[in-house]
Amino acid sequence: MSKLLLGIFILFTGELCAQDLNQNLSKVADQYAESYLQPFINAYGAGLNSGFFHSGIILSESSNKFHISFSIESMGSLIPPNEKSFSAFYNTVAVVDTMGQSQTVNATASVNNAPTVFGSRTPATAIININDTMTIAGLFQMPIHQTRYEQTFGSVASTDVAPLLVPQLNIGTFFNTEIFLRWLPPITIGGYGKTNFLGLGVRHNFGKVIKKFPINILAGASYQNFSFNDVSGKEFLSVSAYAFNIQLNKIFGALEVYSALQYEGSSLNVNYFYQPSSNSNNGSGYGINISFNLNGANSFRFIAGTSYTIGPVFFNADLNFSNINVFTLGIGYNIF
Repeated sequence: MSKLLLGIFILFTGELCAQDLNQNLSKVADQYAESYLQPFINAYGAGLNSGFFHSGIILSESSNKFHISFSIESMGSLIPPNEKSFSAFYNTVAVVDTMGQSQTVNATASVNNAPTVFGSRTPATAIININDTMTIAGLFQMPIHQTRYEQTFGSVASTDVAPLLVPQLNIGTFFNTEIFLRWLPPITIGGYGKTNFLGLGVRHNFGKVIKKFPINILAGASYQNFSFNDVSGKEFLSVSAYAFNIQLNKIFGALEVYSALQYEGSSLNVNYFYQPSSNSNNGSGYGINISFNLNGANSFRFIAGTSYTIGPVFFNADLNFSNINVFTLGIGYNIF
């Protein structure tokens, strides 16, 4: 299958191969899709809100000169075992074909230990119980009682770590303030659609205000958005992430130690067309537009890391502790 969803987020690694998620979700109603995708926004919301800073100082602070640096930041969100599967009982609909007529009727469904987006590759089986009535020839009601066993789908990637790799440009200094940009041009993924990604951030160094304080203090904020449009141009998936933090650092020659406290949030918007199955498998054409929003698990995190500079090149690594833990590795170049 084509690299789709996870491939979008790890554009430079190509490690994980994704299925056509839009087509997969068309097989299930929103309550199943929400449980399936919740670990996705938990992991990638946490990943997007990582790796924005590798230093507690703004590089041109002492010389008061303009500077630009470019880096590649890689993040890995650790997937908890309990986010690899789910069990659920939910309301849904089904298409019933009887006496030459097709109608959409109410039903209930249940799954047990179904894989999430990061779970097993083995598809789940949903038990669909139909207990409703359908109108025949517009004259009388016929009770419908059926039990169906329908295969859904497996994970996008069976993994313990959700990887993310993004380019970042830092520009400063303007009144002790630095801005940073994360951006990728629109990218067409095979015949599946097009991606868009943009992230912006800013941070201010209070070092010149609190000159005698032995630790550098900075405040930062960021916002990012990723979206995927299907082949028709309709937005199928959109991820937004924001963060506010207070950063501290101490320099020991070429080595720097930094930490931060961060408040953050992330959300996932999904829109797709659900095609309930028919017992005649004749493609009845019935369907429902599904739209829902999920929020990421992280709200606060503690960050601890270090960076090392050799000439114009720097390396950084940090650990992020929250509901979803993240580790970050980066390499960059101070252009001037």
